[in-house]
Amino acid sequence: MTLRTRLIIAFLLLSVLPLSAVTLLSYRSSVRAFEGAARREATDTAADVSRRMDVITADVGRRVDRMFVTAPGDTDFKLLENVAPALGETAALVERVEFHPAVPAPPAPEGAAESAGARRVPPPPPVPRAGRVPPAPPAPSSSRVIVVDVPKIMEEVRRETEKEFAGADPKIAQLIEQSLAAAGIGAEIGLKAASAAMAAADAGSAKAAADGKRRLQMDVEGRKLEVAVRKDGRLLGRANATLNMDRTMQAVLALARRDQGEIPFAIDEHGKLYTPRPEDIGQLKVLDVEHIAPAAAESEAHRTEDWIVVAKRDAGGSIFGVARPLGEALREIRRTSVRNLGLGLGVIALAVIGIVPISHRMTQHLSTLTAGVRQLAGGDFKTRVPVRSTDEFGTLAASFNQMAADLERHQALVIERERLRGELELSRQIQSEMLPRAPLRSTIAEIAGVSVPAREVGGDFFNYFDLPEGRLALLVGDVSGKGVSAALLMANAQATLRARMPVENDLAALTDAFDRELDLNTPGNVYLTLFIGILETDGRTLRYVNAGHNPQFLIRSHGPIDPLSSTGLPIALYAGHGYSERRVRVEHGDLLFFYTDGLVETENASGEMFGADRLQQLLAEVQSRDIDAILLQIEERVRAFRGSVEPFDDATMMALRVI
Repeated sequence: MTLRTRLIIAFLLLSVLPLSAVTLLSYRSSVRAFEGAARREATDTAADVSRRMDVITADVGRRVDRMFVTAPGDTDFKLLENVAPALGETAALVERVEFHPAVPAPPAPEGAAESAGARRVPPPPPVPRAGRVPPAPPAPSSSRVIVVDVPKIMEEVRRETEKEFAGADPKIAQLIEQSLAAAGIGAEIGLKAASAAMAAADAGSAKAAADGKRRLQMDVEGRKLEVAVRKDGRLLGRANATLNMDRTMQAVLALARRDQGEIPFAIDEHGKLYTPRPEDIGQLKVLDVEHIAPAAAESEAHRTEDWIVVAKRDAGGSIFGVARPLGEALREIRRTSVRNLGLGLGVIALAVIGIVPISHRMTQHLSTLTAGVRQLAGGDFKTRVPVRSTDEFGTLAASFNQMAADLERHQALVIERERLRGELELSRQIQSEMLPRAPLRSTIAEIAGVSVPAREVGGDFFNYFDLPEGRLALLVGDVSGKGVSAALLMANAQATLRARMPVENDLAALTDAFDRELDLNTPGNVYLTLFIGILETDGRTLRYVNAGHNPQFLIRSHGPIDPLSSTGLPIALYAGHGYSERRVRVEHGDLLFFYTDGLVETENASGEMFGADRLQQLLAEVQSRDIDAILLQIEERVRAFRGSVEPFDDATMMALRVI
């Protein structure tokens, strides 16, 4: 998978998934908040409906109580005259009223009950109920229960009124009709009465109704309510009112709020369903409200499909509730969420369209850098990539170009170093070729030498060769500095001395001439130390000049070690000061040891030098051995002393045994 593809996928994962999660969370939060608000509103509405039922029943109870609070001697006719004023606008909600007196009732005028729709019947035996209105004391056999058929009375009043004013002016008839309506006749009167009761409850009549319940001893069960009628603290009897549930429920549900499409409903104790509008019955049946409402009344609201059902059971056993639709609101929330998600995805799509060229540019830069790296890895150190921007990719490209330039310079340095190394190796080989390859044995002495090279080409040299008349020439020198220049000067010095020593017997004059000549032909900071000597033909005399060189050692076979000290300044250091030649007597078996400063200045890991004293002690130990063994022993001791430290200077040694 390419980097460009990974960038796009990562962008989509980091944008689409969080956006979808936030949208889903927002949708669920909105739905929960909306359901909570709808549940609270529906609960309030259901509580309102139930409270209105309480207000209506309380109002009916008070009116029934007032209707029968009359003197025991009152006639039925007077009682019937009080029906309409007493029940008033609640008359349409009452079907039947019964009064069970607690004392014998006075005789009524003959035929009054029958003509007014009331009759006397023997009182039923009292049925005690716990927590209910206490039954009145048994009445004498002469007492009769007063039964008022309210619809029949109201219908008789209507007929009498229409008969009395028959043929009157239509305007008068219309006025009468309005008066009757205002008096509470008919189902419409009941509905208006219920509405007025609802308004009174909202204005504070609920408190009054509750107070009325406390004053009245009233019990409500289903469609019947029972009131204990008292006057001046004395129980007159019991009044029962049977409600017209269709009209009562219509009145209770008429003013329920429907601004959100709510459907208020009621279910009586027999399971009958009531709604303000008959067309709502079908929807409630679909929602199976008859089974849902009892459960909702016992617990919280119930959600079914896109509706929420809230119910409350009143003291009479009826259930009042509200079914509120959530579908349209939920669909709107869903549409809003989808719309927001679509807008977010659109923005992401625009961002993807924008990121594609950006990612292409990024990957193009990386591709260019990759190609440059491959060329660089292939050995093309002249490779450069274009710097097209000032951002991180531009900085990376510039760094790549700088790296390529550094590698190119480094490669040039490596090539140059390899060239110099080859030249140095060649110079070392030439230098080695210029040194004696094998020991020299003559009639007067045997001599051998060795040079332990350092990493660099140095200016150390040693040489021995035969001179005319059986003499032996000895040379040991050390040119200042290192490298090719020192090696060239060393080669020049050896060639000059080897050419002049056979023809120049005076070593002091030879050294002085060489000093002046070298000073003229070399830079001022170049010089060399030199030990030049001749072992005479008899093998018992050594003539030498020490031009600033280390003291060489004469190890006598039966005596101390004598140093062959300096007899002048180094060659070409301060030319013209002259040199003196010295002679030393040697005997059979004596050992002459010649060396350069690289031997005694060898350092170990602690920075300690090998030193001339340690060298003299070592020579005293090995002086009896042959010259090859002496050189090998000294070389091993110096190497062991040095350890892992690389030598800084060549260590040159030469040993001569006098025969």
